[in-house]
Amino acid sequence: MGPFMTTRSLNSETVPAGKKDTNAFIARWRHESGATVLILVSLAVIVIVAWILYDRPAHSYRMGANTATWSADVKIALSESVPVGPITPTGPLSDIPGVGKIVSVIVNRADSGKKVAVLFLTGEGVNESGLVYLNGFPPPSDTCNVHLNGPWWQVGPLNTTTMGCARGFHFTGGG
Repeated sequence: MGPFMTTRSLNSETVPAGKKDTNAFIARWRHESGATVLILVSLAVIVIVAWILYDRPAHSYRMGANTATWSADVKIALSESVPVGPITPTGPLSDIPGVGKIVSVIVNRADSGKKVAVLFLTGEGVNESGLVYLNGFPPPSDTCNVHLNGPWWQVGPLNTTTMGCARGFHFTGGG
């Protein structure tokens, strides 16, 4: 050994000082790498969970047992409809099961009387949303909508920031 080399004892072995520093460096690097990997995996899990919560499909109305009540509400709306303008909901039309509090009911009939559209709106304007009954009419224009089943549709608000619909809803433009 040269004059600048010293030896140290490691587990009853004699190891040159430079080799011990290398072993310590490798042990420290392994420990720090493990912590880094753990942090990166944790961040990835947080990002994935946040994206799943953010990018969920929009909530659509459950039909099931509500369909019979909805059909009865359509008949009430048709009997109470006025030639021009919306109906102010009262009685059973003010709160529809599976939909919620109704702020406006709009009835549209074609001249033949066979085509009917009834909109039960829970929000109006930018927040226009609600349940729609369509018989012979297309989905309402300039709305985000999703077909539930048969004559039943749901409209949802348009996101004015992105000019897009909630996931699962489709935009129907006006003309």
